[in-house]
Amino acid sequence: MKASILVAMFAFAFLISDVPSARAQTPPPPQNFDGKVILPSTFGDLICLGGWDAESRRCNGAQVSSGGLAALSAMRSAEALERIQALLDTMSKTLSENTEAVLSIENSIEQQNRQAGESLRQAVAKKVDAVAETVDDDSVKEALQKLKNDLLREIDRENPKPAAESGR
Repeated sequence: MKASILVAMFAFAFLISDVPSARAQTPPPPQNFDGKVILPSTFGDLICLGGWDAESRRCNGAQVSSGGLAALSAMRSAEALERIQALLDTMSKTLSENTEAVLSIENSIEQQNRQAGESLRQAVAKKVDAVAETVDDDSVKEALQKLKNDLLREIDRENPKPAAESGR
């Protein structure tokens, strides 16, 4: 009797231990994601990168583990980020150089405008004073002096001096 119980226990243990291995031999079906076929396996998913044969359910192309694909993707992302960073650095440098050039041009134009305004101011004053010297009537001289002052104020209004120079 002991022998039959022992045989029954071995048979039961064999059936129990055989059931999971039978399930493990049936792999889950492949999944399609983003144009790639994912092949589930007991050692980790494999990704078929090309050449998937649906009839035979085989990958005839390159296969990469999911971890390997993640590492490859991370490496490519890092390379792309480095290229983007280099492009942004170049753009920043170019923008700084262009800003400096624009500021230099603005300063040059302001200086030319100040010089032109001062030349105009001197020419108006000189010509009005020259005309005033030829006139004997004091009321005309006063009118010319008023005209000169009005013209000089207008020139100053159109060509304001920078804050540093206006305090002199």
